[in-house]
Amino acid sequence: MYKYDIVGKRFGHLVVLRRCDPVPGERNSKWLCQCDCGNLTKVARCTLVSGHTKSCNANIHRKGANSTHKMSKTRLYQEWLSMKRRCRPDSQDARTYYMRGITICDEWLLDFVAFKSWAIANGYDDSLSLDRIDNNKGYSPDNCRWVPIALQQSNRSNTVLVEYEGQQYCLRTLCEKIGFPYKTAHQRYMRLKRRGEAIDTSKLFAPINTSKITFKCRKN
Repeated sequence: MYKYDIVGKRFGHLVVLRRCDPVPGERNSKWLCQCDCGNLTKVARCTLVSGHTKSCNANIHRKGANSTHKMSKTRLYQEWLSMKRRCRPDSQDARTYYMRGITICDEWLLDFVAFKSWAIANGYDDSLSLDRIDNNKGYSPDNCRWVPIALQQSNRSNTVLVEYEGQQYCLRTLCEKIGFPYKTAHQRYMRLKRRGEAIDTSKLFAPINTSKITFKCRKN
């Protein structure tokens, strides 16, 4: 590890993502940072620590970005920003993404236009959401696709998957399909898992025994 590692630290509006490769002749190390506005910038460590640099030159960048792709207010651009934000070390989802080593390929991280070109060529429209095919790998052209939101939710690492009538389903989706209370099915699933028993859908969806429910009556 680099002696003065500042990855994950915040300096004003900037969060440090990683150290840049050293350039011959440069005395000060450069660090790749992401601004709260979503922009990426390379900053010398000394200017970060001293407080001299606290953000990217957002106004100039936005003007340049708008004149380049004119999509900063579109849903696709917001998808790109969301992808970058969730992989940041200071993200609320850091345990799900950053700490698991989920990264973004440089092609997309550094260039929205490259991400846009891939998205359009791979069937993007505003009803779809970006999804990783292999949930243990990062964001890159060979591991991403556009899917309906419901399908994306079934691909999450904490999603319960069960087999029912020869097909695999997300438990929540299956409960909606057959009209069974999800909370009850999930509690039964966790109970079977703790006991080390096989996940049998006949047990998950067994009729609820209402005879065990007691009612307290008020005394007049």
